[in-house]
Amino acid sequence: MHASPLILPPLLIAALLLISGAAKVRHPEETRSAFSQLRLPGLLTKTPAPSVLPWAEIGLALALLAVPAPFAVVVAVVALALFVAYLVVIVRALGFGYPVTCSCFGRLGLGEVTRRTAVRNILLVVLALLTVWSATAQDSVVMRLAAAPATAWLWLALVVLTVAVVVVTFGGTKGGSLTSSAAADRTDGTDADGGPDGDLDELDYSRQPLPFAALEDESGRSLPLRSLVSDGAMMLVFVSPGCGPCATPIERIPAWDELLGPVRVRAVVSLPLEAALGAVPHLAERILHDPQGTLAQIFGVGTPGAVLLGGDGLLAGGPVQGSAEVLAFVDDVHAELVEAGVVEAGPVDTVPADSANLSPGR
Repeated sequence: MHASPLILPPLLIAALLLISGAAKVRHPEETRSAFSQLRLPGLLTKTPAPSVLPWAEIGLALALLAVPAPFAVVVAVVALALFVAYLVVIVRALGFGYPVTCSCFGRLGLGEVTRRTAVRNILLVVLALLTVWSATAQDSVVMRLAAAPATAWLWLALVVLTVAVVVVTFGGTKGGSLTSSAAADRTDGTDADGGPDGDLDELDYSRQPLPFAALEDESGRSLPLRSLVSDGAMMLVFVSPGCGPCATPIERIPAWDELLGPVRVRAVVSLPLEAALGAVPHLAERILHDPQGTLAQIFGVGTPGAVLLGGDGLLAGGPVQGSAEVLAFVDDVHAELVEAGVVEAGPVDTVPADSANLSPGR
């Protein structure tokens, strides 16, 4: 009974834990960011827990495969407790009143916490329950696989094939129609308008009309994107206070706003502005609210991310995602402005010591 098909739950749980752990090991700073974004207790966020978690997941995955009865049940119960904890954290995050959109869980997916995330975690809890049942077998998963008949291996092959088909078919990201086409078709050499009149030198970039979306300013006024660029180009930098990879862009936004001359730079957050400004007061008058993270979803970016809106109502650059990518994006825009003679040459990667006290946003 335990050879097939109940050998599948522990295999799937182990595979998920290995993938999750490996992704977190590659980007440890984003795991700590996730702890902060999900507002976990300081007892966890200020300890080695974020660094230990990925290795714990990998160790638990290996134990699920190798430990025989009766200890296999204990390991399976630990896995069940972990997935229940993950579910509680996700459901709690859904009640924050604003979307958690930090690219925090390794770099797999957009990192958005949605109802779909909660449904997925419920299914994982069910899978973990089946893993506990499967663990009552006498042999370990590895031993059962070694002794499994050909029909069991056929079951496994069909499951792998089904999962592969589902991932390939439905594995796209939101916002793909706007962002991926812009990235894929950068071959027509059209203008990337970005100066005071929307004029930068030509870039290999496929221009797209700005989406019909709006952001809110600090007074609560709704500002359509086209009205934001009525006075010239604007760079939007999607950030979230507490997001580890966002720290450098958040620190540099005031300096970038001064450095890029006619291209205004604004931070965009999805959490309430009052809460955001409480954490990053130096962004006052340089911050906009993205209700429900709608614009971030349209552009298909998490945090940090950036996009350049042209003064002519067309997309002038980006979107890009990731701290290094945002820094490179700002550097590229600055280089274009220097070449056009709009601003003077100067270092982009430095921040004045009094950047928090720069003059209010233009």
